[in-house]
Amino acid sequence: MQMSIVEHPAARRQPAVIKANSLIEAKYKLSAREQKVLLFLISKLDSKSSNPGYVYQTHVDEIMQVLKDSGIKWGDAYTCFTEIIMLLKSKPISIHSDGELIMANWLGTVSLVEKSGVVKFSFDSLIAPFIFEIKKNFTKYPLRHVIKLRSTYSIRIYELLKQYARIGERKFDLMELRQVLGIEDDLYPRFFDFKKRVIEPAQKEIAEHTDIEFTFKKIKHKRTIVGIYFKIIFSDDSAATYYETGADEVSNDSPTPTQQEPKNKPSENNPKFSDKTDREKRLIERLEELKLDDWQIERIMTEVGAAAETGIWKLVNEIKMDNRDGKVKSNLGAYAAKRFDQFYALGFFE
Repeated sequence: MQMSIVEHPAARRQPAVIKANSLIEAKYKLSAREQKVLLFLISKLDSKSSNPGYVYQTHVDEIMQVLKDSGIKWGDAYTCFTEIIMLLKSKPISIHSDGELIMANWLGTVSLVEKSGVVKFSFDSLIAPFIFEIKKNFTKYPLRHVIKLRSTYSIRIYELLKQYARIGERKFDLMELRQVLGIEDDLYPRFFDFKKRVIEPAQKEIAEHTDIEFTFKKIKHKRTIVGIYFKIIFSDDSAATYYETGADEVSNDSPTPTQQEPKNKPSENNPKFSDKTDREKRLIERLEELKLDDWQIERIMTEVGAAAETGIWKLVNEIKMDNRDGKVKSNLGAYAAKRFDQFYALGFFE
């Protein structure tokens, strides 16, 4: 049977990677460069479509640009690409899905059309259910967030935490995390080394180049470190544009707050637009979109501020998504004020 060729349209303005969550949590070992090429190929797909044996095509220049953005000189990028694309055909992946362990390779067919620079590729048929026809239990993020990450562990940790970004936290058994990251038993056996070589570099890179940040704590049983607790924070409001996940993944067990009308306390001198940084101005705009009044905005800016570690951007995004999903039944301003008051004890209803 002859496979159909899909001529992918011009690249999206900001290409996105969309993966089923079980693929995010799969066990495999790829270098940072291999991951970036793979994620670029995934970003070329339409995750909502079916995959009846299609062969997709792109151009080698696009992939070389991804490698160049990763710090590879243009002259070396072509050789590097050809090596990587062949390695992706042979690198194994183990996926747990619905009580089944699936062993597969990433790519099916790969061909490079001589002189034209056209690259034709298909994904292994066993991988297809995790990147095509995805309707729930998935994670989406902009490709640009991982292109500048240098460590393979940074890319994997970013995906694993992005999956739980709206929840705001994630716990891992230490051995499970090592296996997911593809770290051999004899590599960084001491937690001190694991922290210094894996977790802390990822923490720095992810904060610098992506839309989330994280802090972490050791989980101990008696005197033995058995796990890691991650606290996930949105770096800014950019996640509101790109954060998307399956319904089961982001279920919110908290009841909808009782709708109350907050006190309307007019602001004195209303300084909300004066002497503010760009980050603070963006936050003020988002708070206005939530229908908060001037006094409430002023108090949030004074008592909480726009720093990511306060959790302010995460809460703003949660409220916006609650409104989008129909969870806000009446007054958006009252709902938002109630959430902020519960989280930061701002005295809106005293």
